[in-house]
Amino acid sequence: MSESPAPTGVRPVRAIRAVLIGILLTVGLLAGISAAAVPATAAVPSGVALGAYVGSDSVSDLSAVERSLGARVAIASSFRGWGDLFPDSAQQAQAAAGHSLLVAWDLGATRATRFASFYRHRHDAYLAREAAVARQFGSTFYVRPWAEMNADWVAFQPTRAGERPAGGTYAQFVRAWRYVVAFFRSHGAGNVRWVFNPTTDTYAETTPVARIWPGARYVDVLGLDGYNWGNGAMLRWRSFADIYRTQYARLTALAPRLPVWICEFGSKAAGEDDGAAIDPHHSTGAWYAGMFAWLAKARAVRALVMFDVRKERDWRVQASAATLRLMQSAARAAVRTV
Repeated sequence: MSESPAPTGVRPVRAIRAVLIGILLTVGLLAGISAAAVPATAAVPSGVALGAYVGSDSVSDLSAVERSLGARVAIASSFRGWGDLFPDSAQQAQAAAGHSLLVAWDLGATRATRFASFYRHRHDAYLAREAAVARQFGSTFYVRPWAEMNADWVAFQPTRAGERPAGGTYAQFVRAWRYVVAFFRSHGAGNVRWVFNPTTDTYAETTPVARIWPGARYVDVLGLDGYNWGNGAMLRWRSFADIYRTQYARLTALAPRLPVWICEFGSKAAGEDDGAAIDPHHSTGAWYAGMFAWLAKARAVRALVMFDVRKERDWRVQASAATLRLMQSAARAAVRTV
């Protein structure tokens, strides 16, 4: 619809005023702060522990995040690769500082570490060394082998045909998982708790978790990783519930009595210029508020582990004032141990 011409001098004033109002609104949204949409406080549901990966295994770095939250972090998350032995000295320091350990264990990304190679005893020497280190550590700790195994971007994704370079078929994955768990138990490392940890992704190219479920006898915790990547090429802003609800339902149907840990989560900051579009129509604070609302209904969740790192996006809770405020209030209500 065309507009009637404005009197001389009126349109420029209105245009400037509109631009200023637009800038102010955008700044408020980009900061993730909306007084009407974002509550001032939040609470982790009763019995849920808070954890974090902070970009290193340094106790001082984790302590810095604790200071920003004004509360203790129960779980120290870390990553280890093929050939590593753990808990190593850095992780033992985390444990000595009062944190439970959660370790993502990459079991190899080459043809030499395909699933069948495990139950064909080709890696028993390495597994025996790792089991001995775990047994000597003594305390309970949590391991997520082949983390995000259902994803189509990992070399060890189990598929129907088993074509991935470090993977195999659905049945071969199940057999390899059971073999590793049974190996540790038979070698006295019963203090290891096993986390079956797919991503939340359920699009056509991902592996259905029911096809690779090793059974509740071989799993202690159900884990999930999922992120809001924001608007961009082939991406859209997604709420926490939209990201998590489908895979959560599928996992809990497989093992209704097992606890669920959110092992990695984060949201792109709405105002972050990271190659993806700045998003003035969404609020990071509102995203976190929605997360806590969903968690209040997800009764199987027992841990919430922040991926508190600037990586592909700025996933840190400190990236938004509203987000940090919510996490501070939630952290104070969270339990300290798992």
